[in-house]
Amino acid sequence: MHSTREPALIKNVDVDETLKISKDEMQKESISQSLGIWILRDQVVTPAQAHTIADLYLSHIDSMKSDFNIWHSSWAIANLYRFGDDAVKKELEIAYQKAKKQPERIKGNTKKIANSHINGQKMVTGFIHAGGRSYAKRHLVVPGNKKYVQSYEEYRKKQKK
Repeated sequence: MHSTREPALIKNVDVDETLKISKDEMQKESISQSLGIWILRDQVVTPAQAHTIADLYLSHIDSMKSDFNIWHSSWAIANLYRFGDDAVKKELEIAYQKAKKQPERIKGNTKKIANSHINGQKMVTGFIHAGGRSYAKRHLVVPGNKKYVQSYEEYRKKQKK
């Protein structure tokens, strides 16, 4: 766990390919629904990629039922917004304003930590635990780094197994 971006950056992430996976993951109603954008929360994105992420978030956040998914998807938006340049922030603005209010929806004992991840003064970055690292390795596209999935097609093949 870190509080700055640099230690959490993964070299050579293919954000566009990862966003294809994120779209698939957002269609699920499982615990992993939010993680497709969560794994991108500390990476550098372009304004166009930020627009896609905002669209994914805004089209799914109201229908998310689990505290975990509300928390992790909103945390992703908060980090991307706070790390973003002015053009990225412009694309994420509406999603960010909505994300800041999402801890109000959380009913369980994770409300306080979710609020600190989304609205806290100190940012939380990096894959904090083994589950997050494991998910990232199966869903974050990093060509040339064999620890991670190499393409959207590889992800799709593994999903069919």
